[in-house]
Amino acid sequence: MQKFKILWADDEIDLLKPHIMFLEQKGYAITTVNSGLDAIEKVEETNYDVVFLDEMMPGMTGLEALQQIKILKPRTPVVMITKSEEEHIMDDAIGGKLPIT
Repeated sequence: MQKFKILWADDEIDLLKPHIMFLEQKGYAITTVNSGLDAIEKVEETNYDVVFLDEMMPGMTGLEALQQIKILKPRTPVVMITKSEEEHIMDDAIGGKLPIT
């Protein structure tokens, strides 16, 4: 059976441990990083089936990391995660000028 690989980038990744453990128990291989820059480095090294990306991280934001990830691996699905209720964030993520291949 194929083990699907998930990259999860969040500056508060330790708080998400219960979710990570749940997914691991379901058979997913989870790689965690604490920043957008680290997420980009991991995406360069490994092919992931999906990337979970926190929008609000210090340094490089999730939206900035999203742009770079889509340049590197345009077909990799990215799920943006945020606590913010600001509508412009979704518009920026969906309607951003990302490369189309």
